Amino acid sequence: MRVYHGYYICVICGSLLSLTALFVQNPDTTKPYTLPATTVSVTRAALPLNKIPQSVQAVDRAQISRARPTWGLDEALASVPGVYASNRYNFSQDQRISIRGFGARSAFAVRGIKILVDGIPQTLPDGQGQLTNLELGEVDRIEVLRGSASALYGNATGGVISIWTGPVQVSHLEEDARILLGHFDQVRGDSRSWIKFQSTTSQPVGGAGGSASLTVSRLDYQGERDHSSATSDVFNARVNLPMRSGWSLGLLAELGDDPRADNPGSLTLAELHANPDTVPLLNRNRDAGKAVTQFQTGATARHVLAGGGEAQVTLFGVTRDLTNPITTTYIDLTRFDYGARASVTYPLHLGSLPHRLTAGFDFQRQRDDRKNFNYLNTPGDSAKPDTSRALDQLEHVTEIGPFVQSALELSPRTTLTAGLRYDWVKFAVQDRLITPTNPDNSGDRLMRALSGSLGLAVNPSAAVTVYGNIGSSFETPTTTELVNSPTGTGGFNPDLGPQQAWNYEIGARGAIGGRANFSAAIFQADVRDELVQYAADPTRAYYRNAGSARHRGVELSGTVAVAPGISLNAVWTYADYRYRRYSFTVGTGVHTLDGRALPGVPQHWLHLIARAQAPRALGAWMEVEQTYSSGFFVNDTLNTRASPWWVTNVRLGWQGKGPGMPWAPFLGINNLFNHRYVSSVVINAARDRYYEPAPGRNFYFGLAIRAGQ
Repeated sequence: MRVYHGYYICVICGSLLSLTALFVQNPDTTKPYTLPATTVSVTRAALPLNKIPQSVQAVDRAQISRARPTWGLDEALASVPGVYASNRYNFSQDQRISIRGFGARSAFAVRGIKILVDGIPQTLPDGQGQLTNLELGEVDRIEVLRGSASALYGNATGGVISIWTGPVQVSHLEEDARILLGHFDQVRGDSRSWIKFQSTTSQPVGGAGGSASLTVSRLDYQGERDHSSATSDVFNARVNLPMRSGWSLGLLAELGDDPRADNPGSLTLAELHANPDTVPLLNRNRDAGKAVTQFQTGATARHVLAGGGEAQVTLFGVTRDLTNPITTTYIDLTRFDYGARASVTYPLHLGSLPHRLTAGFDFQRQRDDRKNFNYLNTPGDSAKPDTSRALDQLEHVTEIGPFVQSALELSPRTTLTAGLRYDWVKFAVQDRLITPTNPDNSGDRLMRALSGSLGLAVNPSAAVTVYGNIGSSFETPTTTELVNSPTGTGGFNPDLGPQQAWNYEIGARGAIGGRANFSAAIFQADVRDELVQYAADPTRAYYRNAGSARHRGVELSGTVAVAPGISLNAVWTYADYRYRRYSFTVGTGVHTLDGRALPGVPQHWLHLIARAQAPRALGAWMEVEQTYSSGFFVNDTLNTRASPWWVTNVRLGWQGKGPGMPWAPFLGINNLFNHRYVSSVVINAARDRYYEPAPGRNFYFGLAIRAGQ
């Protein structure tokens, strides 16, 4: 293995030296880095970044999809400090994404974070988010707000991920296409590969400024582990139309179809050491996985008001059909979700001081028709006979959230921002499985919260922003967490409530010397009733509220041009997340966790990217990506932990012009040195199945083409 390490190190160093030699032989055409006058929309008002007193970072198209597999958000968010996105390499479950520790406990979907795509919520009113319709290859930019966001978005304690797809305007017919073929290097017994293609066609419509686009993508994936195959198809259509008198209309229709997504399951420590590619017997026998079809549609009307204001209204609806055999039960779910979002931003001077006021509301309603079926306990059985229902109920969640936000310029260099929001979230369940031994468990739960925020942004120079903020946040349990009651009855767990937090932060961002940019933040969140997953019995996970916890950390990031054509990006997150007051009983033993670390998030997370770019005439480039994670505990009792790990990825490409069109071939090597490590865990897992291993070394080749008239 050391021989291979030396060989690959020589290849990397030789390539970088060769590219550097090319730069030395040519004039320096590198432009000095200047902090762009970026305007972001994740704060629900189009404000310049230097006037925002929160941790906000934008990720551009190159960082998202340049020579990357575009499997999941972990690829795009690795360069954002404070975000820990762990890839399960399991397409039956979303990635475990957390911001400042919130969302880390999720065993499925995305929790604690509000996710939007083109302004349409991908997060349900109960706080559960999913990304079935997302095609990462068509994403133009991602805006990430870290920290308290409840004063703007309601049910989210960690922050917001706002995703925007391709450019709004095109001047002529364009075609962007990507195809990738990958292979896993070390697979016992057979060869595993994957292929993905994505095509986006855009053209102008409806007069000046209008456009329409259609994206089609398909992923056929054979993972390194047994029983980890997946097939995913995405069809997304968007139209943007300018209208009279300052109005514009955006329409979208998205279809995601995942007919197969096998679940290889998590492993015990003994299984991990014996064979990380193994699959637990129950996962294989019960064909664990999911099949899901989701359709989403939405319309957004925008109006530019006289005097510099803006108004917008969004209507949306989602349908989702899911069959999900897991090891304990067979889940059949039909979901319908719909809602509306509206806001108005208008400049209203307070005396001589410039002032912008934003007001609006969110309404969303979720309807889940949920049936769980028992297994017959025979090998290979995943049938769902009607006579063996374990759960049959109709669930409704309704969220209403009016909000207001004020941005007051105390001086040309100082902006004071304040926000307030009231959230009303009602859960209702209609039990349809009523027998002499199973009483009617119908009922409802109402969870309400008033959230506020106050922040100050100061610009000591045109290139630097210093800020501070304080805000409250809250997060409800999801319907799935509420129905997983340790009593085994239907309805909602009456003992499970929302978690709430006070968040404090100071930070700075800016540019240095024309060739570097930086961001830094120090934060603390004091959490009451933190939602915690636990295993009440050996077979299943449940949820409860811990007494209190504290999330404290430091986030640093920066990019520097170290030489002509060579840049280095570095991201470091220090996370000190601990229970303040939490104890529970297991059998006759009492566990007191006061002062102990929360499981599931590394204390140190380091991500580095070195990039070398040849002069434009040559078009060659190379990236070396290095990621390090410290070890962390995987359960609350702190008797088991995941080991530290590091991994190296390499990407090489060329940007040139083929017969009449730009084209860009590329090569990627993930886990270059073939390290065996655990990329994700299931916190407090049943049966001690904590570990979700990452693949060994794997390769992929790709080609991106752009054609236009």
